[in-house]
Amino acid sequence: MAFGFDVLHLHRIQAACDPHNPGSACVLEKLGMTLEGHLRRDTRIRGEWRDTLVYAVLEDD
Repeated sequence: MAFGFDVLHLHRIQAACDPHNPGSACVLEKLGMTLEGHLRRDTRIRGEWRDTLVYAVLEDD
């Protein structure tokens, strides 16, 4: 995060994870990211439509 904000001067960093992997969501939350959305059946994996959780953090958060 520091590299993204301090070196690259990003305004926003976002990440996505599978709701079936709560460990990934926990890591994103520990990094200070906020859940911004739950996209329903937006990604096809191995022939099955899966949901996606979208997390983000802004430089001034």
